[in-house]
Amino acid sequence: MTGRLHAFVTEMIVHPEFQHQGIGAALLSSILGDCRAAGIADIQLFSAKGKSIFYEKLGFSSRPEDAPGMQFNAVT
Repeated sequence: MTGRLHAFVTEMIVHPEFQHQGIGAALLSSILGDCRAAGIADIQLFSAKGKSIFYEKLGFSSRPEDAPGMQFNAVT
């Protein structure tokens, strides 16, 4: 046991001039890889309105309406 149970990603923002170039996906993929390497299987984030599709493509799923945000459950 490493003492790490959860990760929370905040403020995942890429400047509009650089969006749609794979930068955000590369950054988030790197974060997910680091979490997996550390044994963290539960990763959560809040998605800006209209941006959840971006996160869903990377394996996140929306949480229930009474538990806002998105989560990623990695198999470690």
